[in-house]
Amino acid sequence: MAGIGFQLAKTAREGGVGGIAGAAAFGALISAGPWLMTAIAMVCLQAWTARHLEGAGERVVQTVLVYAFSLSALAAAPIGILATRMAADRIFARDAAGVNGIMLAALAAGGVIALGLGAFVFGVLAALPPGQAAFATLTLAWLTQVWIAAPLLTALRRYRAVPLAYLLGIVAGGGVLALLPRPGVTLVLAVIAVSVGLTLAVIVRAIRRHFVAVPALPAPDAIAPRLAQIVAAAGVAAVAAIWIDKWLLWFGPDSVAAIGRLRLNPINDSGSFLGLLTMVPGLTLILIVGETRFDRAFGDLIARCTGTSTLERIEEARSGVTRTLLDALRLLVLVQALVAALAWVLAVPLLDLIGADTRAIFAFRQTSLGAVFHLIAIAATVVLAYYDLFGRILLTWALFAIGSGIATLAQWDAGFAAFGWGYMAGAVVGASVGLALVAEATVNLTYLLFVGNNPSVVGHGGRLL
Repeated sequence: MAGIGFQLAKTAREGGVGGIAGAAAFGALISAGPWLMTAIAMVCLQAWTARHLEGAGERVVQTVLVYAFSLSALAAAPIGILATRMAADRIFARDAAGVNGIMLAALAAGGVIALGLGAFVFGVLAALPPGQAAFATLTLAWLTQVWIAAPLLTALRRYRAVPLAYLLGIVAGGGVLALLPRPGVTLVLAVIAVSVGLTLAVIVRAIRRHFVAVPALPAPDAIAPRLAQIVAAAGVAAVAAIWIDKWLLWFGPDSVAAIGRLRLNPINDSGSFLGLLTMVPGLTLILIVGETRFDRAFGDLIARCTGTSTLERIEEARSGVTRTLLDALRLLVLVQALVAALAWVLAVPLLDLIGADTRAIFAFRQTSLGAVFHLIAIAATVVLAYYDLFGRILLTWALFAIGSGIATLAQWDAGFAAFGWGYMAGAVVGASVGLALVAEATVNLTYLLFVGNNPSVVGHGGRLL
């Protein structure tokens, strides 16, 4: 994503005030545009179902969407991150056929996992009628494939393609629903499934138009087995870090039976969802400022390591990497802490404006504060990915998830006043661990590059930590 940041940084430098505003807006669109559009679409759909469906029908649609988004993220996590890592190697090797093969294999694997998961959740646990269960499962499967395919578009510099694909699917689905006079639940779920399928089709078409070679399946030795396992596990841990407190609270205080044996916690779910949206400014900063500047500094260090520089000049470049990291961290914390403070102060009028349950104020405020530390953890894992230390990425997200789960259970009987506390505590743990691992690696970076994480020394599987 650093290539996007370079272009946006140039726009900000050369365009004056308008350029800065445009770069910020475009950065937000790229880093969180699909997320924001999905949030707006969910709010609009909730208002539409409240007017056009009976209480039971509205509950079915909302439950299907919440579980589909949650489970699709989990199903896509190990496959998507592994496919992206392998595709990056194939792109570096200029192997378009390999990229196509990886994408098709990943989409097939993700689809099979999601179909089985959806059939069990919606057909067995929710006990939906066959038609509703089929469309709910299809939505889950296509969402899973969207999460897998979308990151590959960053390799094409087709940065607008993902937001446009989401927008096209949302507009098409919304237009069809607006034309239906009295639709039933099955028809609404069918429209949602087709809309997600349209988004997936647009993304896959954009990738196939760029990588036109005949697909070739990846070789068995395309990636070292241990590295593949670590990368896949890191993807699962990252999703669990975000969702584990929500999953637990679906069975906790103030939770409700939704459909069949599926449960939700409307108070925590709405407050947490709104709180996570406050991450948009921080994500934009990581994209435009943090990763872009770090990419330059790290590139300079690598150039000196692979050239004829002295150890003194290499250490000088490593010090530059350290300064860049500290500057980016200071800016990220300052901006996101200001956003969290505004969210804390404006929580009541905001919830009143959208008609949300005011009891969600605790989940919203504590999630907004936790987002500051979550962004620090994200920034740390970006740096660790540059260092090729995926075991440390796994440790960061795993401890984030464990901390969140333990803190949620510790406040189990506190009621809605403790909602968001588990996520915030887990984010603090994840940020602390991530920063400590990055600091240790950066201090010893010269050793890691030449010896400690050199594939010719430690093997292609890399270090465990």
